[in-house]
Amino acid sequence: MKLSSFAIATFLALLETSSPASGFCPMPASGVRSTGTSLYGYLDDLSRDLSGPDPNPVPEDESREATRMKDEDIDRAGPGSWDSYVEFNEFDGGDGQMGVAGDGNSKLEKFDMSEMAKSKTMSAKNAWGTNTGYADTLRDRGIDTQRAQQLENWHNQQEVLNQRKTQRFMTEQYDQVATDDDNWRNLASFGVERTQDFDLDQTFGSVTVADKIEGTIELNGRMNGPYATYEFGLKNPFMGFADFRAAFTPETPKEFTVEPSEGALRQKEETNFIVKFKAQNPGVVEGYLVIETEDFKKTWKVVGATS
Repeated sequence: MKLSSFAIATFLALLETSSPASGFCPMPASGVRSTGTSLYGYLDDLSRDLSGPDPNPVPEDESREATRMKDEDIDRAGPGSWDSYVEFNEFDGGDGQMGVAGDGNSKLEKFDMSEMAKSKTMSAKNAWGTNTGYADTLRDRGIDTQRAQQLENWHNQQEVLNQRKTQRFMTEQYDQVATDDDNWRNLASFGVERTQDFDLDQTFGSVTVADKIEGTIELNGRMNGPYATYEFGLKNPFMGFADFRAAFTPETPKEFTVEPSEGALRQKEETNFIVKFKAQNPGVVEGYLVIETEDFKKTWKVVGATS
């Protein structure tokens, strides 16, 4: 493809008149003047003061001849004498241990050591044991000072041990109660405990399956592994409390257990039952759980499988 000389000349003219930034920066509208405001801070003021001219200049001291080190004072391309060295005391490091930058303190911070010394003294005293006079008595009898102090420390340790045992005993005795009625743990379980004292097995007879099955409880566990559990709640469908018995039919395998096995059902609040299955043999086992009171009987089929 050939370009004419006119096209080449036009392209070069446009390239000379255009600016690289014009392709990226929008041009201001005609008749509108843009102004900028420079903002300066504290560091800019410090820079201006450091970079500014000396208010009291001494040209003789700042000349090259005055600041040039003499040849006889140069040692291995460095200063051979530090007599004219002036230390700059305005900055002290600014690292925590050197205080605040610019406070003129170029040494380590000073702390009040009186409390620290007092603490060390008390620790040393406690390490040797409190002075009860027993060690002095042993020293008067001719026993070595170090051995006498060791014996006193041992007696002090036994005294502290006896005090701790006494406090533990008093704490345990304080938690003891005279009767079960005063035991807060039993009071906290009120509602699950039975309300009447009679023989449930004699009253209800043998455990038999009801006419209606409420549902099936399926549990799956590992052989000789942890219990597989199932929880459910049950209320008393009648008014007040009713003593219950929760048990399995005689043919139900012993791998099944239920908690609680007896107590009182409430009308307004559910009683939680936990059915457990511990797999002991391979295969599937079945049985029936029966919860009954004097007024009703409910039955669930339980199925346990070994995985």
